[in-house]
Amino acid sequence: MSVRNPEADPAFRAPNDAPVPVSVGPYTVLVAPEGASEASAPRAPVVTLHPHPAPPDGHAEIRRVPSGLLVPEGRPTADDLLMRALAVLHGDVSMYAHVEAGPRAPCRLTLAPHTPDCGQRLILLRGTLVFADSRWHSLAEVVCDGTPLAQLPPADRISRLSAAADPASACADSHAVGTARLDPRLAAAAADVTRRALPAVAASAPYAAAHGDELDIGGALDSVRDLQHRAHRLYGRLEPERALSWFLEELGELAQAMRRREPSVRIEEELGQVAAWCLCIANITRVDLGGALSRALHQEHDRQLRKYGSLHPYVSQEEAC
Repeated sequence: MSVRNPEADPAFRAPNDAPVPVSVGPYTVLVAPEGASEASAPRAPVVTLHPHPAPPDGHAEIRRVPSGLLVPEGRPTADDLLMRALAVLHGDVSMYAHVEAGPRAPCRLTLAPHTPDCGQRLILLRGTLVFADSRWHSLAEVVCDGTPLAQLPPADRISRLSAAADPASACADSHAVGTARLDPRLAAAAADVTRRALPAVAASAPYAAAHGDELDIGGALDSVRDLQHRAHRLYGRLEPERALSWFLEELGELAQAMRRREPSVRIEEELGQVAAWCLCIANITRVDLGGALSRALHQEHDRQLRKYGSLHPYVSQEEAC
């Protein structure tokens, strides 16, 4: 997993006691140098990695702060253990798998038992989005011991995915640094995230669309997925009812602006809010909004071909005059 350190940039300057932002996969952590003050890293809920034996001053901490996650300077920021800890805090599922993914192609995962020369690596699941090779991919297929996940009974699908996501699995142990383990509280939180997320992922199989990209929208969907990830970093994952309430409020304001024929700048403002809350709701429900848009557009494409024999876009009465 690649880590970008801003300190490598000659133009970078930071106070001696200021945490340094470091990218760890899709996450940002703040590495706290010795002497970092609470003023630069306010107190917040604490979770831990659990080294054995524990250091004299207790567990190595990962502290949640407004601008990221604060980790001690001595904790390596590129190891799989830290990635799994961050995944729990963000509500993502981490698991080990073989990955096949092109630069603009959907992602294919292969799940297999751990072996001494295991080539499986840590990936993140957010709904049917997969983080691998430093970018997000749509999930096209999962294969278990040569059998597509879609061909297995539902209970077996969840069982295979859960085994790959087990923080105590042989694969997870072999990728951990030294003898460090997730703190039991963090491991319990990871199990809860997995329990809630994987049934929906398993029910989504098969993931690949039944048609090709007739509308040539694949590249555009990458931008949607990037926006969804950025919305996740900005808004997080609110309670579903709260987010839905705000979405409906913004939708009502958009409808009011359109019916009153208000200036386009007002409509643009309200439409932007509605679009932002669509991204938030997609993150809350762990839906790949890019994939959902692709299915909706292709369904309309197929409907028009069946009904008219060719594409037949809608034309308003004003345009027809």
